[in-house]
Amino acid sequence: MHRSPALILAGLALLAAGPALAQSSNGAINSLNATNDRLSTRSEIRGIEQRQQFDSNQTRMQIQRSDLFRPSAPAAPIIVPGRR
Repeated sequence: MHRSPALILAGLALLAAGPALAQSSNGAINSLNATNDRLSTRSEIRGIEQRQQFDSNQTRMQIQRSDLFRPSAPAAPIIVPGRR
């Protein structure tokens, strides 16, 4: 069988491009890993922010509760003016 020169050249081009294709797929994997790392970091930050907001709300509620149930000041004594 006689192969056409175009087919042989295409085969050689694929062989030469093999390492470059492998590098680009490795780059894609690195890009995916970087994306996963960023998403993980954002998730951790979001969790920390939510915890801080929860703690802040708890503190605010405790302050409001203590203001609400604070014993009132005793009534001022009634002073009757003395007779002379």
